[in-house]
Amino acid sequence: MEDQTNEPTQAPERHLSDSLGWLTSVLLHSAIFIALAFITLPELPEAFGPQLQIETVSLEKIDEALDIEDIAVEISTDIAELAAADTASVDAPSEPLMSEFESALSAPEPVSLSADAMSAPIFSASSSVIGEGVDGRSGNARSTLVASKGGSTASEKAVARGLRWIANHQNPDGTWSLVHGLGPCQGRCDRSAEFSDPESGFKSSLISGTSLALLPYLGAGETHLSGEHKQVVASGLRALILLGKQPNREGSKGVSWRDSGNMYAHAISAIVLTEAYGLTRDPDLRAPAQAAIEYISYAQDPVGGGWRYNAQQLGDTSVTGWQIMALKSAQLAELRIPSRTTKRASRFLDSALSLDGKRFNYTPPKDEEDKPGNGTPSMTAVGMLCRMYMGMDKDDKFLLEGAKYLAELGPQEDNYYQNYYAAQAIFHVTGGEGALWRSWNERMREQLIAQQETEGHLLGSWWEEGAHNDRGGRLYMTSLATMTLEVYYRYLPLFQSAAIDTEFPD
Repeated sequence: MEDQTNEPTQAPERHLSDSLGWLTSVLLHSAIFIALAFITLPELPEAFGPQLQIETVSLEKIDEALDIEDIAVEISTDIAELAAADTASVDAPSEPLMSEFESALSAPEPVSLSADAMSAPIFSASSSVIGEGVDGRSGNARSTLVASKGGSTASEKAVARGLRWIANHQNPDGTWSLVHGLGPCQGRCDRSAEFSDPESGFKSSLISGTSLALLPYLGAGETHLSGEHKQVVASGLRALILLGKQPNREGSKGVSWRDSGNMYAHAISAIVLTEAYGLTRDPDLRAPAQAAIEYISYAQDPVGGGWRYNAQQLGDTSVTGWQIMALKSAQLAELRIPSRTTKRASRFLDSALSLDGKRFNYTPPKDEEDKPGNGTPSMTAVGMLCRMYMGMDKDDKFLLEGAKYLAELGPQEDNYYQNYYAAQAIFHVTGGEGALWRSWNERMREQLIAQQETEGHLLGSWWEEGAHNDRGGRLYMTSLATMTLEVYYRYLPLFQSAAIDTEFPD
């Protein structure tokens, strides 16, 4: 009886003891699991969270290219721009194909952008940002502009073929190179001995090639969010952003996109980033686009106001033209631009004028006696477009005379750089209307259609022997030709009347 009367008082004590033991065990095991998690999880970079990587891009070669000085007076007066891989080539194999050049390189380190340049992985699958200006580059609006401004069914087919050729030459890691012998093409497109040489200085051309390749897609309304080639554009943009490097120089700002194409490469990359952001307003693109513009401001010659191959060198009109185009694109995308940068750029344009004030020279003269009176057609086309971007009225006598001068010269059979700038300058001065525009446009349009390759592996590309063409290669020429045929509707940000009418802030 005594045992039975004591049992009710002992049972709760045992249950409480058992419960405390169980709770202690749970807490102990939880602490162990948490500790193991901290031990085994990889440490995140200090500056940001998730970090993008491209496994086959060599940063070592790009670093080497940063030290290359003035490669040639107009090495990239035609720098390279086109990129994308057709939807058929979007699905890269699980084991990426590596060219002979790439496979010889050591595995790259993850690329860390500055906190101002990148703070999150780009292009989340859930992104649904719709940007301004896309409507003019696609659908009915594009068809209307093609018909009203002088395009044709044949010119649109040429653009489509150009984009496919560019897509088919995209590397598995999302980049493009000026040296086709090192990528998927395996040299089937190259005709230049310089480009077939693996030791060519242009092997470090991933930034130049990738930025040049992407521009025609944006011109056609193709972004990473919409379009037939959106996956190709997304892959190219990821690769381009990862190729950005923080300059190791005291006082430098932003992020540099330079390779063997030096400041040409950076400017064209900046145009890609700012234009992609302007078209989509994808918040993940804002930081790298702003970082590219900040480097342009840093790299400007603080005295003369221009840009050249390396940061803060005395400027030339060719390199300066690409920087001003990037600044205008950034302005239309509502990014920050220091007013001193545009004021200095305007000062450089004044200094580059010829003695008679009708043309632009390649570089400002050392003194009045050294100042030539005629300038050059290519630099005059660049200078005219920059003048309009800087606020000059399109009805200004200087611009009207310049448009007549370029139209009388007509499209050049082998100088696609001049044609590219002349098409924009004449288009903006005339509004894409009138006898002057029709005369120029019809010759330019039909020439480019006739010069495009129409058979085999070369289908959709352009190549003509010329002073600068062997430097930029087939990718460079195809990019410029495709963009020239997009002039009718590539209105945002660089080809729209608003791009001309909106002045830089004081």
